[in-house]
Amino acid sequence: MKLQLDALDPLFFRDGRPFALGEESYAEGIFPPLPSTVRGALRSMWIAERLSAPNADKDTLAGASSSIELTYFGLGIAGKPVFPAPLDLFFPETKKGIPAEPMKLMGKISASSCPPEVSHLFRAEADGKTESVHGHLLDFEAMQRYVNGDNSAHFRTIRLSEFVKHEHKIGIGRDRETNRTKEGLLFRLVANRFEDEKHGGLSLLVELNAPKLQPLKVEEHAVLPLGGERRSVTAKPTSEHFLPEKPSIQGKYVKIVLLTPALCGSWFPTISGLTLVAASLGKPISVGGWDVLKQEPKPMRRAIPAGSVFLYKAESEAKANEIAKQLRGKSLCTPVEDQRNGFGLYIVGQPFNHQIPA
Repeated sequence: MKLQLDALDPLFFRDGRPFALGEESYAEGIFPPLPSTVRGALRSMWIAERLSAPNADKDTLAGASSSIELTYFGLGIAGKPVFPAPLDLFFPETKKGIPAEPMKLMGKISASSCPPEVSHLFRAEADGKTESVHGHLLDFEAMQRYVNGDNSAHFRTIRLSEFVKHEHKIGIGRDRETNRTKEGLLFRLVANRFEDEKHGGLSLLVELNAPKLQPLKVEEHAVLPLGGERRSVTAKPTSEHFLPEKPSIQGKYVKIVLLTPALCGSWFPTISGLTLVAASLGKPISVGGWDVLKQEPKPMRRAIPAGSVFLYKAESEAKANEIAKQLRGKSLCTPVEDQRNGFGLYIVGQPFNHQIPA
C-alpha cells in the first residue's frame, strides 16, 4: 500500500538529544522524521481501526502490527517523489542557482586519516570555494540521470528549506491539581511548517507491506496523529512510482545511495560479494525512541545519514549486476525490526566515469 501524508499542523519530531522538563528547555527536533516514527504512527492507526471489534485486545493487536513493514519512505513535492541529494555531488560555487556536479575519485594518500577500509577518496574539484549539497533534494528525473551515471549531467537541486519553515513555540508545564504554572518548566521547541503554496507543497510518501494482515482502511484524506504533541496529517492512497529504474551496471563498480538512515553497526554497510572502495558521508544521527510495550527508552544508536554514498567493487561485471538485482528493494540493516522500521533503504547506481578507479 502506498500513501501520501500531508501535514495539517506544524509537525515536531524529536532528535536524540535529551529533553526533560526542568532540565532542558530547548528542543530543535529533526526533519525529515525517522522512518520508525512514521511506521509507529501507521501501526497505531491499524490498531485503532480494530479496537472497536468484539473481544479486541490492545496487546494482541500491538503484537500483530509488528509485522507491518515500511518498504519505502521519502519526501514528495506535489505528490511526486524527491530524494536526498547524494553526498558525492557538490556545488562548484557558493552562488545560488548553480547546478551540482559529481565529485571525482582520487587515490588515498599515505598521510590520510581515512579508515583503512577505503582505498580511494571522493574529491570536489573547483577553482574557488565549494558548497555541500546537504539539505538539498533531487527530483525524480535528476535522480534517474544520477543512477544511470550520466556523465554529461549537471544536477539542479531543490533546497528543502524553501518548503519547510521553522516555527518556534513556547510552552509551560502545569500542576494538574491547581492548573497553575510549575516553576522551572518553561520550554521552547521548533516545529516544521510545510509551505503548501510552493509548487504544490511538501508531503511524506510511504509504502507499507503486511501480507499476513488485513490492510489499512485508508479512505480519502483520513486523519492520523504524527510526531510530538499529536500533530495531525492526512493520509490518502497514491499510485505514484517511487523509485527510479535500476540501471544496467557497466563494469565491476556499483554505488549505493542511502534514502533513509542506516543502522549497520559500523560506519559503512558490509555487503557480501562487494568490497568498499570509497565513501562520502554526512554527520551521523542519533536514533532512540520509546518502547511502548516495555515502557522504557530504547537504546541510543548511531545511524549513517540519508544521502550518504558508498562505492563498491565486485569481482566481475556479471557479479556486480547480480548483486545489484538481489539488493533492489531491500534494507541494508540486519536486525528484522530495523528493516521493518524502514532504516537502511537505498538505491543502486552506476558510477560516473571519473569515479571509477583507473
